Amino acid sequence: MGHLRSHRNKLFFLMFGGAIGIILLVVGGYQLVEFSDSVGFCGRLCHTVMYPEYTTYQASPHSRVKCAECHVGSGADYLVRSKVSGVPLIFSTIFNSYHRPIPTPVENLRPAPETCEQCHRPEKFSGDLVRVHISYQQDENNTRKVDTRVLPVGGGGLDAAQGIHWHIAARVWYLALDEQLQDIAWVGVEEQGGELTEYLDPKKAAEVTPERLKNEKRLMDCIDCHNRATHIFRSPNDLIDAALSQGMIDSSLPFIKREGLKALDPPNSSLAEAVAKIEAIKDFYRTSYPQVSKEKKAAIDRAVEQLKEVARLTTFPEMKVTWKSYLSNAGHQESPGCLRCHGKLTATSGPQKGTPVGINCESCHYFELRIPK
Repeated sequence: MGHLRSHRNKLFFLMFGGAIGIILLVVGGYQLVEFSDSVGFCGRLCHTVMYPEYTTYQASPHSRVKCAECHVGSGADYLVRSKVSGVPLIFSTIFNSYHRPIPTPVENLRPAPETCEQCHRPEKFSGDLVRVHISYQQDENNTRKVDTRVLPVGGGGLDAAQGIHWHIAARVWYLALDEQLQDIAWVGVEEQGGELTEYLDPKKAAEVTPERLKNEKRLMDCIDCHNRATHIFRSPNDLIDAALSQGMIDSSLPFIKREGLKALDPPNSSLAEAVAKIEAIKDFYRTSYPQVSKEKKAAIDRAVEQLKEVARLTTFPEMKVTWKSYLSNAGHQESPGCLRCHGKLTATSGPQKGTPVGINCESCHYFELRIPK
């Protein structure tokens, strides 16, 4: 009898120990997955590789959104896919064989309706939004220039969509001939009746084959225009303008815009070099404006510290990244943007056949207030 009791006690102990082990394994596994989805893991563990993206992410409009919420999203399917696809990246990091800079766009990124649109609803009508852009010249007075424009963002359901967000409310397919998705040669718009109105770049017609359309065409979503919604690499010119307009740099300091740009553009070979050039601005005022140097020492010190922050956001020599490395498609200044299609393609079917996709600037922005009658 005692022998059976002993075996039973051992069995209970093993079962209890096994249950505890399973619980610890599950909790540990969950914490490991949670850590691998954290901002710290993505941005700091692979410090050199992700340093530019992590730095600009911290200064972006989405700095409170975790990396995994955009790059992975919810659900076990994409969670497993992200972990499996990340294995080769671990080895490239270990063996220092990663690309410099990291190529874009991100391959196999989850469609925007499953990530971005969980917070942003493109079918919601946004109407016209006023945007004020303030810039400063490089003269002694840092002359201020104000540019105000209105963006007809629009939106709405498919049957009544209008404005810029019509491109998302409608079902717009496109074929790009390059990996960066800049050279768009074909566009197909699904009409309400199910018909497809096609647009083609006449110069690239031979490259648009039925097989290629079948295998490579993409459904346009938010990321096709807002491709730099988070990792935004702004130029020193833009960042200094923003600091001046927000009062973080005193615009009454003579030539502060010019001296800041001289220190940061073109890019420096290291952050230390950029900081040294910025510190030399104090010497500029001591030599060229001794009275200002005495009376506005605190303002000059604040400006120097703010310019160091600009340097931190623009100096990434280890990854060969500058503010020109990654183009933004939300416009048409540094990249073709809207002009990837507009002014380039011609309708080859439907009621618009033979009509080019025009460049009507006021479709995207205008400068005079319009009051509906």
